[in-house]
Amino acid sequence: MRSIRTVCLISMLLLPVLSSYGDQTHEYRDCTTLRMRTCEYANLDTTLKIFGWDCLSDSQYMCALEMTEKRIALGKPILQYNGRWAFRRYIGLQEPASVFFSFCNGFAVFLGISNLVAKVPVTYNLFHTWLGYGIVCLITWFVSFLFHAKDTVTTEILDYLGASTMVMLSLYCMLLRISGRDQFGKIKNHLNYKYGLPIFLLWAYHAYNLGFYKKIDYGYNMKFNVFIGVTHHLLLTGWGLWNWNHRPHIKKAVWVIVFSSLALLLELFDFSPYYLVMDAHATWHAATVPITVLWWSFIVDDCVFEFNRFKRKVV
Repeated sequence: MRSIRTVCLISMLLLPVLSSYGDQTHEYRDCTTLRMRTCEYANLDTTLKIFGWDCLSDSQYMCALEMTEKRIALGKPILQYNGRWAFRRYIGLQEPASVFFSFCNGFAVFLGISNLVAKVPVTYNLFHTWLGYGIVCLITWFVSFLFHAKDTVTTEILDYLGASTMVMLSLYCMLLRISGRDQFGKIKNHLNYKYGLPIFLLWAYHAYNLGFYKKIDYGYNMKFNVFIGVTHHLLLTGWGLWNWNHRPHIKKAVWVIVFSSLALLLELFDFSPYYLVMDAHATWHAATVPITVLWWSFIVDDCVFEFNRFKRKVV
């Protein structure tokens, strides 16, 4: 679903997986056809209708779950159906674990923004930059919530675009953070255009690729985000090592890099859902919750440190 992935070694501890798609089997196709003939939209549960389920998607889901449970009972390898694993649906939510952890990540961002507003003076030069970044992060996790609640073409594009936007804004904010300042600690105006314009143009190109092609290129999307993320991490690592002895909160940023790099392995290597609930992607969402908390703790600490440092200079 998310990209072309290889099988992670950890899947050997869970259930065996075949890379072929289950929707190619005659058993699944016959099941879907039969359910479609007997399905009436009016008879679907209200919760299913709220999240956008119709007869086709509900029939595909029920058959995929039925085929998966049969294969588990027979000790056979699990298959993917329509490019995804079969999860146990809960109150109409297609991937309840990923939905829950998307909410947790969003809540962690909300707490970070609240901490920023409470501790950082609005006069600090990067206050509004980080505030805007936080709002974008909130929106990103909201569309992630929607996508995992019900996978549609629209929610999928929004989810991927939101993730790319958040990663690119992280890079933009760090470029501003480490760039030249005047004697009062303010960002030089031309740097907003120097960094902002090329990043915006790159974002627009990426958005065009995601939104205007009939089929999303998952491999391209993964490579794009990994490239931007690695660039951000290298930049943050170099700056962190340079200031290691001058800013005690730098250690938080280093741990963010370490943990997020390890968590990325869950995105690159897939494994089937444990108890039809937690797959590799849901586990990645769970892993990013404490990382998000630590990242925002670093942001707030750095803002307070910089504000106090330049305040002493002015005095």
